[in-house]
Amino acid sequence: MKALMTLFTLTVMASALVAAPTSTTTHNASNTGLDGSIVVGDVLSGLIATELAGDNGWHPANPASGNPLDANGLPAFTDDRGDFSGLTGLLNDFPGAGNPTKRVQFDLPSRTNIKKIQILTGNAGKDGRIFSTTVISTSTNGGASFSQLGYFQSDPSGTINPTSFPEAQGATLVEITDDQGAALVQGVTNITFEFYAADNSQGQMRDPFDGLNPFTGVDDGLTAAIVSPLVYEIDAIRVPEPTSCVLLLLGLVGLTVIARRR
Repeated sequence: MKALMTLFTLTVMASALVAAPTSTTTHNASNTGLDGSIVVGDVLSGLIATELAGDNGWHPANPASGNPLDANGLPAFTDDRGDFSGLTGLLNDFPGAGNPTKRVQFDLPSRTNIKKIQILTGNAGKDGRIFSTTVISTSTNGGASFSQLGYFQSDPSGTINPTSFPEAQGATLVEITDDQGAALVQGVTNITFEFYAADNSQGQMRDPFDGLNPFTGVDDGLTAAIVSPLVYEIDAIRVPEPTSCVLLLLGLVGLTVIARRR
């Protein structure tokens, strides 16, 4: 029991570490091939975001351009499913160099510790709209102030779909976690997502800036992206509840005891 309590204490201490966000990217040849990664019942499920000042609206082909609450618009971000119409989550193009094309805020019903955030984008057309560039910020005081979690570009600038891949890709999943396995962010009350254009209209990933990227400190040597992604889903996954952690640890201790007896 003493060993169990020590292990539990170390787990709690690890969750209190300052998050060092890192991201990983997965591609799939089908635009619906990563739908199985969508988390049903996550922190954001069913929440409708608020569009913030500077939001660039929706692509004219997207029915949400006339009604943000159309199923292809704001509800699509958190409906726990991927593409269903071919226009799902299609953001507006030409936001201007350095400007986000979509700025949205989610207000959580209660303070929440978040383990992982993931963003699913794609396109049945298998072009540069599968890529994504996102800046995420969080608040712990009801939206009075925000801290930037990070800048997350799905692929290196210059990556081309399809010619840089073994075959044309249709979907992209960006998973953002703490690199030490700790909670990504704790006590979150609000989350903002700023989505940027990610493509030059010829299937080439580019950052949103002409010249130096202020988030990375790097000039990719390319003109700013002008074409925006289709955002199928945004998930924020809770840190497991303490009870779940204890049950997991008890299970591990039980397995250890059984192994020793054998």
